Amino acid sequence: MITLPDYPDRGIAEQRARLERSSLILQMSLVAAGAWWLFLSLGSDSSLLFRLGPVTILFSSALIIPDLVEFGPNERTRVSTACCFLWPPLLAFAEMNRHDGDSIGPVLVLFSVSFLLFYFSSLILHTEVNSLRLRGLSTGAGFGIAIPIVAINSNLESWAIISITGLLTTIPLLISKDGSEVARSDFYEKLRRAEKRILDIQTGNNVLQQSNSLLKTAREEGRKNPDLGLQLVREAEDEASRILAFLEDLAEMREQSEAVLAQSEQITGHEGEARRILEIGIGEMESGSLRAAESSFKSVRDKATTIITHWENASLAISQAEDAVGSEEGHLIQAIRTTIAAARNAMENEDPKYALSIVSEVPHQMGQVKELLSRAIGAIGDAENAISLSGPDTINDANDRLMEAKEAIKSGNASLAIGLAEGITRSLRRESEAQLTVQRALRQKQSIIDRIPSGDFATQWLEKIGEIESLADSGSWMKASESLNSLTSDLDSLGSRISEAREMLDFISQDWIKLRNRLESTGIGPDNSDRSNTEKALSLAEGSLSDGRIEDCLESIGVADSAMESLRRLI
Repeated sequence: MITLPDYPDRGIAEQRARLERSSLILQMSLVAAGAWWLFLSLGSDSSLLFRLGPVTILFSSALIIPDLVEFGPNERTRVSTACCFLWPPLLAFAEMNRHDGDSIGPVLVLFSVSFLLFYFSSLILHTEVNSLRLRGLSTGAGFGIAIPIVAINSNLESWAIISITGLLTTIPLLISKDGSEVARSDFYEKLRRAEKRILDIQTGNNVLQQSNSLLKTAREEGRKNPDLGLQLVREAEDEASRILAFLEDLAEMREQSEAVLAQSEQITGHEGEARRILEIGIGEMESGSLRAAESSFKSVRDKATTIITHWENASLAISQAEDAVGSEEGHLIQAIRTTIAAARNAMENEDPKYALSIVSEVPHQMGQVKELLSRAIGAIGDAENAISLSGPDTINDANDRLMEAKEAIKSGNASLAIGLAEGITRSLRRESEAQLTVQRALRQKQSIIDRIPSGDFATQWLEKIGEIESLADSGSWMKASESLNSLTSDLDSLGSRISEAREMLDFISQDWIKLRNRLESTGIGPDNSDRSNTEKALSLAEGSLSDGRIEDCLESIGVADSAMESLRRLI
């Protein structure tokens, strides 16, 4: 089955239309009944009240009919209150007309409408005690109008009917109970006991503010809901018990903090930051800030315990550090003095643990400083020995750096002195090694010359050897060593390339011998251009290789190989 999207809205609209038609019919019926009553009373000798009173009530009843369509909370209240208020006067009018002997039709109409209003009021207001009492009050107000109506006629029977009906429909509603009287009585009893207990505990502070708030809420809610009120009272008592237990623990913590603080002040000889924190904690405790007071007391206890545990050790460590430093001066010593001053400052701030942690390493640091100074002195001695063993041409710059190293050690900068002295030693050692290397190479100069190929390029190599000799004669041993290393490296590279080119030339020369024999056997003589080109290229390659011209040699080998390939195709 397919349901259209607007089906729910259409169903609600149809139901509302039916309700509106029904309410309109009922409204018109009440108006018609009022008009009928008015029409019948036109020729009556009754008073104006008896003629127009029922009409007014019927018309008023018709006015509340539209509220039955919406029938929300406000509409329910208006309809039920109006029904309770209107049905007693309508019943009184019906009774008076019945007693006067009027026709039974109008009396039945009035009685039916009165019963209908009574039924609606009892149907709406029948659940809670407050709604029953509202119904009783509204009905009582309605009988307050009904009794004067009956009082016009002093008939005892009418008085009895209206009075008994009023008593039966009003008194039970006004004295109705919800069944929570015992619980409510128990609640008020426990509430009074809890309030008295908390009042006895509270001594001008706000520590039980939460309990007082819970009791206030319990008093407001307990009459309507005794169970909720009892629960709130129990929560208030539990909160008060918890606060009392916490206060006892806090008082004990305060006593412990004061005792430890007094002991720490005996050690330091004066009151410090911990005393100020203790006074703040006491003030917070008196003002009701229990958690803040607890934190303050813990802080006091921790600070005092730290002083008791570490003060003497820290003081002793600072004294030992000052003795270890003594009257020493210098860059490194100044840093250690700064550390000792920081430890003194930490002691003034009542933090002996930190002071001990930073000053306990001072003796070890002083040992390292002395070791470093000793190493610097040794390095300077080694540098002086190296200078004394060096030639006069190399010691000028070394002497300047040696003076800088000595000035550095006087100022306490041992690291700089070590760096300068070791640099001098390394520099002189390298120069000495370079001198030995160059001198040994020059003594073996002929072996170097023998490695140089003949030809035009030999002059360049000999010039490099002459440059090395000039540098050696001027005492520039480091530059001479660098030039010698460059020359040796270049000769090694050249020798490697010559060896490779020689292998290629020997290979192609042997191949040419074999090819030439085959050419002779096939009748290709020396007058062949490719053959003559091959002979010429191989001769040029041999000459280039002897002169050290590797590139020219390789080029000639390539020409010879191409010509030989052409000759192979002729065979």
